Amino acid sequence: MVRVFVLGIDCAEPTQVEQWIDELPNLKQIYETFYTRVLSTVPPITIPAWLVAFSGLNPGYLGLYDLKFRRPGTYTDMELYSYNVVKDIEFVWNYANALKKRVILCFVPGTYPPPRLQGVVVSDFFTPSIESGFTWPPFVKKEILSITGGEYIIDVYDYKRMEPRKLFNLLVKKIEQDFKVMRYLMKNYRWDLFIGVLMSIDRAQHTLWKFFDKEHPRHVHDPELEQGLLKLYKKIDEEFGEVLKLLDIDRDVIVVMSDHGAKRMYYRVNVNEVLIQEGLLKLKERPARPMTLQEADKQGLVDWDRTIAWAWGAYVGQVWINLQGREPRGCVRPSEYEDVCKQVADVLSKVTDPDGKKLNNIVYFKWDIYEGPKTTYMPDITVYFDNLHYGANDMIGLGSVHSIEALKGADDSNHAEYAIFMINRKVEKLSTIQNVANILKKLLQEE
Repeated sequence: MVRVFVLGIDCAEPTQVEQWIDELPNLKQIYETFYTRVLSTVPPITIPAWLVAFSGLNPGYLGLYDLKFRRPGTYTDMELYSYNVVKDIEFVWNYANALKKRVILCFVPGTYPPPRLQGVVVSDFFTPSIESGFTWPPFVKKEILSITGGEYIIDVYDYKRMEPRKLFNLLVKKIEQDFKVMRYLMKNYRWDLFIGVLMSIDRAQHTLWKFFDKEHPRHVHDPELEQGLLKLYKKIDEEFGEVLKLLDIDRDVIVVMSDHGAKRMYYRVNVNEVLIQEGLLKLKERPARPMTLQEADKQGLVDWDRTIAWAWGAYVGQVWINLQGREPRGCVRPSEYEDVCKQVADVLSKVTDPDGKKLNNIVYFKWDIYEGPKTTYMPDITVYFDNLHYGANDMIGLGSVHSIEALKGADDSNHAEYAIFMINRKVEKLSTIQNVANILKKLLQEE
């Protein structure tokens, strides 16, 4: 019987993998059979991207556009994603179970609390603590804590403000632990579909990019860290080599993929500051210090009755229109909606760099990119500033259109629009990450 093994490397950037593949001999075995770049979701962010890849559905069916989503009936109340949001969606793991196949999921973004599947689940970086129930069945938790010596690393937290060498060492340790857990489950539980996703490259891209990229405006020369990202890829390749020993490369299907890529980040655009300057976001008074729009809202500083648009998002600009009938104090009539969207988009498309030079800003309207029953919850406008070389920031009170840091700190890189996909057999051509689920489902049908 054919088994399907999927290794996900969150934020693995195609240009890096293509450049470094000769130094990654185990991954190269898969790469040489079939490799392609695939277009990620809009926006290219972890939770929507992985869940689209493993469901085959447009994000409008999931209602997801980030790690959080706005509660309906509020302006700024954001709720952290949990698996309960998508529990009624059929993912490839549900499809496998329906075929009487057993599944193992390790650290797949979007799987906390762990779904009760026929198989084993170790949930993702949303796991609150090791005291929480992060495995299914529950008894597997004891086994995981045992093989990791009771020092189970859920995620490397506060990575944007951590000393770089400490961060690098923790990411290496996290990679070692993740593969140790995966190999343990591969050996000790029967499976037909195995999906494991690593987050360490994502954490490294955001914080170690400036050490290897000599053209980065904040490049730091450091002989120890200039190869840091490549060393992490090499560590993954080394550990993956041990996984291959547990697989039959001629019979088992082996997939290596990412959810999105990464690219150099120059600045962030303080989107709400732009909207304030243009009279589209109205304040009753300016804040005395920089703060999130949510905090300003709680302090009663936002004049929602006269506000046309407001924004959220750290990597892309995500903008909502204050629409009558949808928002609590909407002032934009439905008949004006599309025209107002285009007017707001025109303002944001003209944002320049700090020297006034034109940027390659790309605007997406909701009606062009989303479909499905939850489309109403999605941002009305999504903006890639300088085609993702600029990130976004939703804070106000900064007194400037541009900044380096957001609330959680600075980023060396932003998410990018293309992901990797490689597999050890010839498959039909795929162009988007949304196509992945159908390929996996067809493979699961094989005997």
